[in-house]
Amino acid sequence: MVSSGISNRRYLLLAVLFIFLTVLISGAMAVYVLSDSDIHETHMLALAAIQIDRAYGEDVDWDRLLDAGMEGMFEQLDRFSGYLDPGRFERVHEEFAGAYVGIGVNVIKHDDGLMVMSVRENGPAAEVGLLSGDIIIEVDSIKLSGLGAEAATDLLRGEEGTEVGVITYRPVSEDTLYMQITRSRMDLIHIPFAGFTPDSAIYVRLLGFDAGAARDLEKALDSLLGSEDIDATSIILDLRGNPGGLFTEAYHTANLFLEEGQFIVGTKGRLRWNDQSFHSTGNDLPGGLPLAVIVDGGSASSAEIVAGALKQLARATLIGDTTFGKGLVQGFAPLTEGGALSLTISRYYLHGNVFLNEFDTVLNDVGHGLVPDHIIKFTEYDPFPRAVEYSLLLNRFANQHQDEIIASSGEFGLDDNWVDRFEDFAHQEGFEYQSPVTHSAERLLEIARMRQVPSVVLEAAERIAEKARLDDTRQFSQYTRYIAMRLKQIAFARKYDVYTAYAKAIVPERPDIQLAGQILTEKSR
Repeated sequence: MVSSGISNRRYLLLAVLFIFLTVLISGAMAVYVLSDSDIHETHMLALAAIQIDRAYGEDVDWDRLLDAGMEGMFEQLDRFSGYLDPGRFERVHEEFAGAYVGIGVNVIKHDDGLMVMSVRENGPAAEVGLLSGDIIIEVDSIKLSGLGAEAATDLLRGEEGTEVGVITYRPVSEDTLYMQITRSRMDLIHIPFAGFTPDSAIYVRLLGFDAGAARDLEKALDSLLGSEDIDATSIILDLRGNPGGLFTEAYHTANLFLEEGQFIVGTKGRLRWNDQSFHSTGNDLPGGLPLAVIVDGGSASSAEIVAGALKQLARATLIGDTTFGKGLVQGFAPLTEGGALSLTISRYYLHGNVFLNEFDTVLNDVGHGLVPDHIIKFTEYDPFPRAVEYSLLLNRFANQHQDEIIASSGEFGLDDNWVDRFEDFAHQEGFEYQSPVTHSAERLLEIARMRQVPSVVLEAAERIAEKARLDDTRQFSQYTRYIAMRLKQIAFARKYDVYTAYAKAIVPERPDIQLAGQILTEKSR
């Protein structure tokens, strides 16, 4: 029996298919259409849907059926093409608008809800006293502990001017607080810091290429280049972890650093109108100052356009690690229910006809990133720092000792005894670290015992495991510099703001920024 509760999507599908078939039956187009293999397959799909509706013996969930059909189609395309539900498409709208509605916090998932990593200065959350380190455990009477990060953060968003009730737990004072926060529209923060390094280089941290990013970068450079106190010696543009954004923002960003008439980027697609080339129209805003761009495996898409264009034109030195390798451009086709199709419409290429994704690798999803001129190993990606960060113990300790850490932060960094104190704290909280090497060594020892290998082999396996365990106990001392910098960063961000944390902890102490400064100093001689 056919269900009488027919969804709007079913009506829409069947209506479209009926009109389609009517045109075919009319005769004039039938011979041509049925001779075209692509449209013939569409015709067969239409007939199948109508037959299902007419004769299938059970109720049909058309929403589920259509979703499954759509997923099946996209499985045959590259992973950047797909269906965006209304919520995800709203995020795309935010990229185009350069603004969002929320409470002004940066959060990460926590077992009990969402941990606040930073609070936007003068934002709605800051006005009611929310602090970094607070844990949001409930939003509008909905407990967050069982929700995923995306579902939980969606609850903080809503219509501009509406209120949201938030219950937070503050570990430092062990208080549970209720806050009524009014949602507000805020511009996306593209540049959390733009300032000078200790050796007078301009350092700019660019987080993404949403609408307005190039404009904000131009304003920041104008201000710093016009400083009456410091003469800029060079520029460091930090694109680490920058996932990309709008193609046009990438073009305008690269354009800021180039003289007129230079090829920045081109696009090639199956459709001729997707083939374009873009050249610079500016006058190199910094006037040829030596330029370094910091990248890593999280630098993708538009970030790779900027870094790659400036590298290929010999305008910038790339420092860091190989980039993500996404040389594809997406277009969006809105759907009536509020969602959209995201489709790869072209590939981009750089000066010298350099493609990050070759023609035959799009569907195979194989791309190759940009290789820096100077490769550096990023400490925070090592297993031990990642384990410490995941535990959130750095945040808890720094928040508890915020004022002491700030008072102890001298010109040459935080005293090493703070790392010792943090190690004691971590052990008291039950933190135990086992490296991948130790895990493999323990597994090897277990197998050796199970198989009753000769004693000489068993003793060797025991020595390897013991050496690996001993090395694990030395990890805090091996990463002293990283831990000290992070404690400073968290303390300054909580006491003041993110900008101050960059100025006091990140810019003067992060190794990749220091290396960039040294390389640019040599270039300027």
